[in-house]
Amino acid sequence: MNINSRITLAIRRFFKKHGKTIFIAFFIWLIVFTVNQYLKNKPKESGAVNKAYNPDKPIMGVDAGTVPNSEKETIKTTIDEFFKNCNSGDFKTAFNMLTEDSKKYLYENNVNNFKDYYSEIFTGGKTYYIQNYANIDKKYIYEFHVLDDLESTGGTNASDEFKEKLVITKIDGKYKVSNQGYIGNKVINKTAEDNNMKVIVESKDINYEKEGYNITITNKTDKDIVIANGEYDDEVELNLGDQTRKALNTQNATFVVSANSTKTFTFIFTKFADDEKNPTEIRFNDVRLFDTYKTTSTSSSATKLYSFNLSLK
Repeated sequence: MNINSRITLAIRRFFKKHGKTIFIAFFIWLIVFTVNQYLKNKPKESGAVNKAYNPDKPIMGVDAGTVPNSEKETIKTTIDEFFKNCNSGDFKTAFNMLTEDSKKYLYENNVNNFKDYYSEIFTGGKTYYIQNYANIDKKYIYEFHVLDDLESTGGTNASDEFKEKLVITKIDGKYKVSNQGYIGNKVINKTAEDNNMKVIVESKDINYEKEGYNITITNKTDKDIVIANGEYDDEVELNLGDQTRKALNTQNATFVVSANSTKTFTFIFTKFADDEKNPTEIRFNDVRLFDTYKTTSTSSSATKLYSFNLSLK
């Protein structure tokens, strides 16, 4: 056997023995090479990652309305500017992009409260994407997703994604932002009164998924009045005509008005802004009067227990 034949035979034996391993290694290298080339040549985006097929189509369906074509880019630019301000730590500028209602009712007109809300979310090196969710009375509601920008930070594992709803509203010709799904405050100014108390429904804060009613109660007696303390399941309810909704925040808190005093409370109910249901009244189903109320007091020691309804019509 000549030398060429020996070399050919040796090569054949080598590939017969190691060919499968070589093929697998080559296949893995090919995948890595292809991915690296894709990432290297991928166009860079300025902070925004658009994962949605159509970010302008409301996911609640056509009945939720649509974003006007003439406004889409301006709205996206507004959201992008809001994101960049937060992501760079310029919370003051981002705060000034909020509606006046948002500043007042979400953050008590205090930029530090706004900063506290976002400071652990926006730590730099973030990206985002948006999806139109619903549109109500020219208020455009987007889901706002914030996550780690692995491409810019060089990281390998994405952290938990933060998600909330941004409401974009045009005010005096300029788009303003409201976060946490907050739509706005509506003045109600409805009053009801009996021998024990005077109750004024001052206003309600409207969120896409809930409503918070701001109610001022004046105790006209020399006894303590308990509106809710979690003792009963249905202490405060919102009547929507065909159904009632229990207050979300009464089970672990006490709503009591001391003798001859006035106090303002907020009662929160599940209520979607686009469900077309009109609240008709607020029901205080278990109003209790005590000579002196203590946290250990129960209805058995109350001097009176009755219901009180406030019309919202």
